[in-house]
Amino acid sequence: MSVDPKKLESIITQIAGIIAARVVADSEGIREIHVVADSAKNPKQIVRDVETAILASTGLRIDRKIVSVAQLNQEYQQIDDYRLESLKSEEAGKNLKVTVLIKHDDEVYEGTAEGPKTSLQRLRIAASAVLKAVEDLSSDVFSVDDVRIINLAGKDFVVCHVTKLSHEKEKSIIGSAELERDALTAAANAALDAWKKA
Repeated sequence: MSVDPKKLESIITQIAGIIAARVVADSEGIREIHVVADSAKNPKQIVRDVETAILASTGLRIDRKIVSVAQLNQEYQQIDDYRLESLKSEEAGKNLKVTVLIKHDDEVYEGTAEGPKTSLQRLRIAASAVLKAVEDLSSDVFSVDDVRIINLAGKDFVVCHVTKLSHEKEKSIIGSAELERDALTAAANAALDAWKKA
C-alpha cells in the first residue's frame, strides 16, 4: 500500500494536543513518525491516538514502536496516574458482579466483570473488571490468568498474573498490591499495577 507522508502528517496534526508531525517513508512503507505535542496527555496516549487516527483514516495499521513523541513541557501525567477510583461488588445467586471506575485526570473508565463467587474467582473477577475498564486504551489483548494472596514479611499481598497478547506474541506480567482493606480492592489494584507495566 503506497503511503503519502504529507497526507499522514495532515491527519496526525489534526489530533488534539499535537503541534507538528513528520512522517518518514520509503518504498516499503512508513519508517518513522515524529510528533511534537503539548503536555496535556502522556506519551503512550499520544501514540495510541496517532495509531487510531491513521487506522481510521487510511486503513493502515502501524507499529507503535516507530512513533516518537517530543513534548514541549515535560510536566505530563504519567501512566502511574491511572488509579482505582471505586469498586462495587454485587452478589446475584451463585455469581458475583464487580464494577470498577478507573480515573486518569478528568477521564473515568468503567469496567464490569462477573463470574462464580468462589474465593479464587472473586479475585479474578475484580482483576478482570479493571482490564475491562482500560481495554479501549490499547489495541493489545489482556487476560487475567491467576490471582493469589501471599504473605511476605508478615504482610499479605495480592499477586496478579496477566497475559498480554501483542502482535501474536504473548508476554507474562505480574502485578501486586498490599492487602490493606479488602481482597477485591487489592486484586483490582494488582491488575492495574500489571497493566501499567505492560
